[in-house]
Amino acid sequence: MTRQRENHHTADRIAQAKTLILCGMGLYLTLLILTGSLDNYINQRFAWLVVVGALLFFLLALVSFYSSRERAAREHHHHHYHITWDIALVVAFPLLLAILIPSRSLGIEAVNGGVSLNPVGVAGLSRSPLDRNILDWLREFDRAATPAQLNGTPVDVVGFIYREPSHPEDGFMLARFTLSCCVADAFPIGMPVISDAAGDLAEGEWLRVQGQLKASAFAGDFLPVVVADMVERVDEPAQPYLYP
Repeated sequence: MTRQRENHHTADRIAQAKTLILCGMGLYLTLLILTGSLDNYINQRFAWLVVVGALLFFLLALVSFYSSRERAAREHHHHHYHITWDIALVVAFPLLLAILIPSRSLGIEAVNGGVSLNPVGVAGLSRSPLDRNILDWLREFDRAATPAQLNGTPVDVVGFIYREPSHPEDGFMLARFTLSCCVADAFPIGMPVISDAAGDLAEGEWLRVQGQLKASAFAGDFLPVVVADMVERVDEPAQPYLYP
């Protein structure tokens, strides 16, 4: 009988852990949705999948809870379903981390291997020059017959500063991350900028850059470069990613 009670107790604890983990996952996804942090991890067009996932976790937690109670009632009528502290910590610890550690979008520290000048995804409808973001411009660069074809075209873009040793002293890349599905496939892209204020700007700072394109040599390549007329420090955009 003692061994049987021990087996029942072990099974109860496993069921408690399963129920709490499922419920905890539902709570975590709900927290991401309610705080707006979900955009830091996933493409907006897939947000509905996270909502469905949270509901499914809560549903599975309910099924697990009532299944455990029914099994306990069948096996020993005097059993009281309760949750022990050690089981609760299984879920409480990661949830506390999720609350205490601020959610952040990808920035300069996530750039590994440089920033690409190649456009990502399928090109959409062409926008007017002053409405184009960095991804739009890279697609325009790719479509242009020669870099000089875009000379004099006005530019107004937002991104963060990325530098490499090969960049000129008055130059940097203005970069953004593209997000096709989630942060696992995030990809840094950028366009070259020449500015007299470059020496006063720190890597990773978010800027709004206005200027004109001019075909120039930059880091060993000949390509369209933004010659900045105005450089303004700005806050990170509410939606820092670009979507192909």
